Amino acid sequence: MAMAPKQRRIVLVALLGATLSATAWVNFAQDNASVSEAQPQARHTVNDRSTARKALPKTESLTLEPLQRPVLEGTKQSLFGSKSWYVPPPPPKALPPPAPTAPPLPFSYMGKMLEDGRTTVFLTRQNRNFVVTAGDTIESTYRVDDISAHFMTFVYLPLNIKQTLQIGEAN
Repeated sequence: MAMAPKQRRIVLVALLGATLSATAWVNFAQDNASVSEAQPQARHTVNDRSTARKALPKTESLTLEPLQRPVLEGTKQSLFGSKSWYVPPPPPKALPPPAPTAPPLPFSYMGKMLEDGRTTVFLTRQNRNFVVTAGDTIESTYRVDDISAHFMTFVYLPLNIKQTLQIGEAN
C-alpha cells in the first residue's frame, strides 16, 4: 500500500519528533543520575563568603610518592650524551738523560818543539800560556796522554773522556 506524499510527511515528522524526545529523555535521565550521585551543594551568594567556605566539600590530601620514579643505582646515563672513540696516546716514555760529554777543548795551539826526542807543545788558554809534554796535567782538569806529529790527545779527567787537538808539523 502506497502512501500519499502528504501522509508520508506526517509520518516522517512524527518519527523525527519521537527520536528527538527519546534523545532528550536519555540526556535528562543521565544528568539527574549524576546529580543524585554527587553530594548536593547549596547555592551561595557572592556576599556570603564564610558560609561558602564551610559548605565546600573537604578534599583528601594527595600523596605524590606513587607518582615518582624509583632511582636505579648505577644506571645514570645521559640520554643524549655523545660517544667518543678517541683513545689518548700512551704517555711518552721517559728517555734516559743524555750521556755527559766533555766541553770543547779550551786550548789553542801555538807551536811545538822537539828536543832530545821529546816533544814539547805550547798552548794558550785565554791569556795564559802552557808548556806541556806527554803525561802532564793542566789545572787538574786535562791530562796530556799522547803527542804525535799531527795530533795531541787529552783526557778530560772529571768524565775520563778523550779529546784530540790538531797540531802542526815540527819546525
